[in-house]
Amino acid sequence: MNTDSHTFGPGWRTLAGIALALLALALLIWLDANRLPEQVTVGVGPAAAMRIVALFVGGLGVAHGVLAWGRRVPEVEEGVTPRDVSPVTNPAGLAWILGGLVALGASVHFGGGFVLGATALFVSTARAFGQPLGVRSVGLGFVLTTLVFFFFARVLSLSLPAGPFERLLLA
Repeated sequence: MNTDSHTFGPGWRTLAGIALALLALALLIWLDANRLPEQVTVGVGPAAAMRIVALFVGGLGVAHGVLAWGRRVPEVEEGVTPRDVSPVTNPAGLAWILGGLVALGASVHFGGGFVLGATALFVSTARAFGQPLGVRSVGLGFVLTTLVFFFFARVLSLSLPAGPFERLLLA
């Protein structure tokens, strides 16, 4: 069996389908954002935030489309079909991600707050993708989730579940 990178993971048809679904979702988000009233007070309104999300989702759709196109060419040239390649699964990685989601839910439910739970999700997702558990993953996850919390709390004026750390930051 050929071990080139294009033989692992989803085939080009799957990637193309995901790309189309993401682009359609981005279009729906954008159209829905256009129906919201514009913010008249200082700050960014929900319509602007939805447009930013639509751009990110659209970017993911384009990236999937480019990847699908790149995987299509070798299959046609080399005669490799998705049936020739065994699916690559990672049950341990899935368990890490699901554990992170449970940790996020538990943190929010039991008063630990968003930043603590989302940091646990970030670290477990990084571990699922092969990154070792360590100070680097925890620190990066903590900084990113704190920035996300501030974006929602200060820029969008939306409240996320606050634990002791979030209450300290907002005081």
